[in-house]
Amino acid sequence: MPHSHNRSAYGRINVPVVVLNGSPGPTLLCTAGVHGDEYEGQIALSRLARAIHPDRLSGRLILVPVVNPAASAAATRTSPIDGVNLARSFPGRADGSPSEQVAEGVTRLLLPLADCLVDLHSGGKTLDYLPCAFGRLPGDRPLAEKTLDLMLAFAAPHTVVMRSPEASGTMVSTALERGIPAMATELGGGGGVTPRTLAVAERGLMNVLAHLGLMERPGSKPADTRLMGVEPGGFLRAPGSGFFEPLHTLGAAVQAGEAAGFLWDLERPDRELEALAMPDDGLLVCRRVPAGCAQADVLLHLAKDVTRNELLGR
Repeated sequence: MPHSHNRSAYGRINVPVVVLNGSPGPTLLCTAGVHGDEYEGQIALSRLARAIHPDRLSGRLILVPVVNPAASAAATRTSPIDGVNLARSFPGRADGSPSEQVAEGVTRLLLPLADCLVDLHSGGKTLDYLPCAFGRLPGDRPLAEKTLDLMLAFAAPHTVVMRSPEASGTMVSTALERGIPAMATELGGGGGVTPRTLAVAERGLMNVLAHLGLMERPGSKPADTRLMGVEPGGFLRAPGSGFFEPLHTLGAAVQAGEAAGFLWDLERPDRELEALAMPDDGLLVCRRVPAGCAQADVLLHLAKDVTRNELLGR
């Protein structure tokens, strides 16, 4: 994509795309690096591109390890070129900012080729998640069933469904609007990558390939996943600025009203320490990483066990 700037009058933004064509079959589109500070997906797709030979595929695999090269190079969530969050820019604009043009290119050139989409994310520098398949279900029942099947097939330790998602303009929501089963992940975070989270990403991708019939299943049947839902009331947000001291670790089971932690105002030692309470019952699936926070920052969020019928019946 052309990008003229101070350092290069005739510069451009290159988004590498790897296409593995096997025998006739479905097409799976896998993306990562929409946020530059999320690394598991970028590494996992780069490995997958080198590990799979087209002769092993019954279909086509399209891999985009780094959708947002500028943000990846800068290790930032938003693009340093235009300050835009690519994950809120879909379906994009051909005459928009550079990030919006990247989103438009993915929407126009790649999504129409896909029978399914897996968009790999993690918590980045500011959040840490229990490794999970993560997504939303559309209102169309057949598409919702295929989407949920895709998430369960990934077989992460947890499968987390947003019951009332707030985020719009995502690649997943754009794919679902076009009738394409699509899911995301949250594979850890904290600004780094671990062997465990990377292993979840790589196993999950191979599980999806087997689920779609693109490859034979490697080894034994995937482990069971814990199906959970996130309600709007499951988020604890900072009531003001300060430093959050949590009292629970990821994976803790908590009850509504119990102490979640304390908000410290270190500039006002005369102020009484502010105690924060859990907003609901549930499992702590996500926490904020930096202690410093501003008003309305999400400090943690919870998920509850849910059944397939409950998700599809809503």
